[in-house]
Amino acid sequence: MIQKIWIKNVRNLTELTIDLSTKKHCFIVGNNNQGKTSILEAIHLGVETKSPIQDDIEKVIQDNQKECFIGLDIGDLDNESIKERRYIRLQRNGKKEFVKNSKKSTKKQFQSYFTEYISADALHIFQKDPDYRRKILDKFCAILNPEYEVFLKRYEKLLRQKNKYLKQEFCDNQFIRTLNMQLADLGTFIVLERHNALFLLEETINKTKHDIKLPFDKIAINYMQKRLEDCPKELYKETFFETLTNDIEKEKILKYSLSGPHRDDFCFKVNDKDIFDYYSRGINRSFAILFRIAQIECCREKKMFACILLDDAFAEVDRENTEKIVNFIKPRYQLFYATTQKDSVFYDVANNAIQQMIEIKQGVITCG
Repeated sequence: MIQKIWIKNVRNLTELTIDLSTKKHCFIVGNNNQGKTSILEAIHLGVETKSPIQDDIEKVIQDNQKECFIGLDIGDLDNESIKERRYIRLQRNGKKEFVKNSKKSTKKQFQSYFTEYISADALHIFQKDPDYRRKILDKFCAILNPEYEVFLKRYEKLLRQKNKYLKQEFCDNQFIRTLNMQLADLGTFIVLERHNALFLLEETINKTKHDIKLPFDKIAINYMQKRLEDCPKELYKETFFETLTNDIEKEKILKYSLSGPHRDDFCFKVNDKDIFDYYSRGINRSFAILFRIAQIECCREKKMFACILLDDAFAEVDRENTEKIVNFIKPRYQLFYATTQKDSVFYDVANNAIQQMIEIKQGVITCG
């Protein structure tokens, strides 16, 4: 768990310190645009070296400042001693400096922990395009199996090479066939890993749903193979290569590859009905949060987990289901929750021994 946080020059946060050495959870209260999300973003940066909100790190650094700083003390839930003291410095020119236990570190060494940022945008898992869902799934697969990222990068590089070649005026069919054979090999590994990952997530979601006692029927996650819909997993490689072969002339006209894991998608169903199409936004949001929690449950044995960062994620979810999910989260994980409401169900007034509430105004902690 995170025991201490130091942030300087991030967004509208001039400089602040949060000490949780004797607490487990932290609840951040304030009006809009006061710095609540900025604290969560800084924690995510300190754990994973990247923002969950903004790809352009320059925009994270406070205006008129050349750099920002984030420090974290990380320890075990059942042990008050500090396990790791980490420090990250981000400069406007793009340079990053990482220090772990007073020694310079690499970005890869810094990423020994992971965290999960969940906001009202959790609904994007249903609303956005397939590329968005593929990226979420690919990140999850890479945590489960580090080889996955290597195969995915090879596949993407080869696909770029093929698409560039298809844009030429004259294309040699034998060369395209050679590229297709390699794409079939790499693509098969990717698709099978995705199938396995979604099967694991489906099992975990349903177990978690049962433990939380959410009143929903069994949830199914269906992987959708573009243009290879009816292909069984054991015949995927042969079918994929055959499809690519049959598409050569069509792809030469269109100038891009038509089939493969780069075009696949997945969806959530209950009683064979699509969740997004047939259920309310509140239920959709509950499912989206449940999906993210299931990812954490699956990954904890593969990578050390730091905390859950919740940014008013339960908008539109009724109080009963919110309380059920909260009561599942709090004993298992350290929780940072940003909200505008002091009476949030996340804050247990009778249990201040393990939780701390802080109030923030204009980037400054005014209470807590």
